[in-house]
Amino acid sequence: MMDIFCEYLVTKKSLQDKLIKALAVLSCILVCLFSFYFLFFIKIQWMWLTPIIWGATIYGTRILCQQFSVEFEYSFTNGVLDIDKILGRARRKNIVSVACKNIEYMAPVRREFSTERTIINANYDEKLGRKYYVNFSKSGVAYTLLFQPPEKILDNMKKYNPRNIEL
Repeated sequence: MMDIFCEYLVTKKSLQDKLIKALAVLSCILVCLFSFYFLFFIKIQWMWLTPIIWGATIYGTRILCQQFSVEFEYSFTNGVLDIDKILGRARRKNIVSVACKNIEYMAPVRREFSTERTIINANYDEKLGRKYYVNFSKSGVAYTLLFQPPEKILDNMKKYNPRNIEL
């Protein structure tokens, strides 16, 4: 069998994250306007602080907005599925790594399923369909992985464990 490698990078989209970013930008604008008003009209001798306050506020808003940037990287290499979570486009955390031969069952999410297992959520867009769940065990602990893989990864996973993977 040939070596198989598939990689898929997606950005998590959430209305809550967008609202928090919009609120942070609005707060930044209000702080800048208030500091200008206060320092210009009330304490003119402190006017030199305006650029420092603005710079700190804008920098803080930028850092805060970056913290809400979440991406998932699904990679499939020779029968091993790795899912990483990338926070702020800087920090990478491996969420799970599972070999296809260890998958007990994988299928599309059609209904509610048992929550007796530890759930690992790697969905990037709750509104988008194509959600799959994967049941597997690792070190004696039963897990259920929720993710939204592309067709290419699904087809390659099916090659490694056709009996337990339902498309």
